[in-house]
Amino acid sequence: MTMDAKMNSVLIVDNDAAVIRVLMSILNQDYTVYAERDSRNCLDVVKRLQPDLILLDILMPEVDGYEVLKTLKEDGDSKDIPVIFVTGLTESENEVKGLALGAADYINKPFNAPVVKMRVKNQIKIVNQMRKIQSLKEAEEIERQRKEQERINKRIQLILDSAPMSVTLYNSERILIDCNMEAVRLFGFENKEQLIKVFNERFFDIFPPQQPCGTTTRDKVDWIYEKTTKEGYARLEWAHLTADGEDLPTEITFVHIEHDDTILFVAYVQDLREKIKMEKQRLEILEESNRAKSRFLARMSHEIRTPISAVMGISELQLRGQTMSPQTEDAFVKIYDSSKTLLNIVNDILDFSKIESGKMTLVNSEYEMASLVGDAAQLSLIYLEHKDISFQMYVDENLPAKLIGDALRIRQIINNMLTNAFKYTESGTVALSLRSEKKHDGYVTLVISIRDTGNGMTTEQIDAIKGEYVRLHEQDNAYTIGTGLGIPIVYSLVQMMDAQLELSSDVGKGTHAIIRIPQKVSGTELVGPELARSLQDFKSSTRRDHKDLEFVPEQMTGRVLVVDDVDINLHVVEAMLETFGLTIELSKDGQDVIDKIRQGSVYDIILMDHMMPGMDGIEATKILRGMGYGHPIVALTANALKGQAEVFMNNGFSGFMTKPIDIKLLNSYLVRFIKNKSP
Repeated sequence: MTMDAKMNSVLIVDNDAAVIRVLMSILNQDYTVYAERDSRNCLDVVKRLQPDLILLDILMPEVDGYEVLKTLKEDGDSKDIPVIFVTGLTESENEVKGLALGAADYINKPFNAPVVKMRVKNQIKIVNQMRKIQSLKEAEEIERQRKEQERINKRIQLILDSAPMSVTLYNSERILIDCNMEAVRLFGFENKEQLIKVFNERFFDIFPPQQPCGTTTRDKVDWIYEKTTKEGYARLEWAHLTADGEDLPTEITFVHIEHDDTILFVAYVQDLREKIKMEKQRLEILEESNRAKSRFLARMSHEIRTPISAVMGISELQLRGQTMSPQTEDAFVKIYDSSKTLLNIVNDILDFSKIESGKMTLVNSEYEMASLVGDAAQLSLIYLEHKDISFQMYVDENLPAKLIGDALRIRQIINNMLTNAFKYTESGTVALSLRSEKKHDGYVTLVISIRDTGNGMTTEQIDAIKGEYVRLHEQDNAYTIGTGLGIPIVYSLVQMMDAQLELSSDVGKGTHAIIRIPQKVSGTELVGPELARSLQDFKSSTRRDHKDLEFVPEQMTGRVLVVDDVDINLHVVEAMLETFGLTIELSKDGQDVIDKIRQGSVYDIILMDHMMPGMDGIEATKILRGMGYGHPIVALTANALKGQAEVFMNNGFSGFMTKPIDIKLLNSYLVRFIKNKSP
């Protein structure tokens, strides 16, 4: 008897108790033997006991052995259990029938004990061998699966360790259970074990007290777990500290996953230090580019505006003389107007540059509607001399007489839109309409409508002119004056004013622009019917009117020093000052001015050019102020960029004037510092 044999069991199914006693006496010593006399219970007993072998009698009441065997072979739990028929039948066809149904062997009655033992032993041996083979197969499969899982785990770990970002894995108790090598490198630890230990034992020591949003780290940790559990993931900027205590800005993506009924959290951490560094470098490059651009524009403004100033100044002086023939006067008017047009082009370029760099600002102050309308309309009348165009204007008498806003920029919007309307309309009508729509809290919407019968534009062309330099109808209008910046400037100004621009157009029929600008009302006075009609009379005027040339300078006594390195500029300013009856001295560089003051010269006012070779106006003024010279010094500059006023006032100047010099502004300075002797 072997240990293996004793582990096996045998079930005897026979209705004869004597047969059962005989078989049990033969087999009891070597096997665990069970017995069942009712063949109808056989299947249930087999399922319950799961014997290794069944000894089954053929001839039994109710259900015979053949039926029992058939039932056993049809059931999944018992089909593989070997069955030996026990029978007193001797006919061979009975044996064949049993073998056909799946019987493993036969034992004939009366029993021969050695034969019974041998037949049972053979079947049990087969069962044990099959079981051993199955166990080996199962063991091999388990080992194969284990090795395959190891390969998968290694492959996953390789993928994680080669990932370009930190990956850390937490369980539902917020315990760090794994990480990749990038996490070890990023946080500055020696190995995974050290990182996991620190994260689990001193978690809040590896973060600053507060996160970038201002929330405490402890509260933010609770928030991120709650959000991830509820929504599946969360992404945010997160401040870490390295193992050495250095700041580590990151972006973290926190993900909630479920695996084998286990809840896990994965943190994907991206280092932002290089990104922040690159962004800082980008901003520095952008700032330097803007500074270089500003320097270029300042130089360009100076170099271009200087000759323009000379042309306008000489033309203005000649026109003020009133001693020339009509033909000569007309020629100087054209020179004066052309130089103004060129000046407007330069101003457009500077404005567009200021808008692009974000340096354009709005200056809100009270202005008169009549002045705004009159100036805007007057500047457009020049186009009527050369084209068969009717200029129509409508001014609503219910417009507020005074508003608060940036009148200069509103005038610029109207001028740019009217200029385009006149430029691209050869014949027909250009119409300007102004009205207001009431709002609330003392505000109105100023509605400006400009309609023309010109070339018109396609939808694509309208989209193209909104934000970039573009000139339309190049072939049809090859000689049209302008830069193409007018409409982009208008769009930018409209956005700055929180206004609206509606532009509709039909090719060959014309364009209609409606601008709605919110403005604050000043007072209760309205334009009224009489002033509205007076303004509308501009539509029939064809005479050029240069109001600035009609200005009469005030006469006064004083001593003025003009400093400029360009001879023509000195000539123009000197001629302007002579109309005031002043004593004038000229100088061409800053050092000469300093020498004059050191020698005891004193002036009621010094007009100092900003940009000069050698010592510029700012440096010269600093030296003069350092010497204790306290008399007025006014800067003359061709640099019309934003911020120059602060530069001059912070460097000791008493004021500044841009070139070409406005004689009215010059008059105000002279009255203030000479006639009225203001400090």
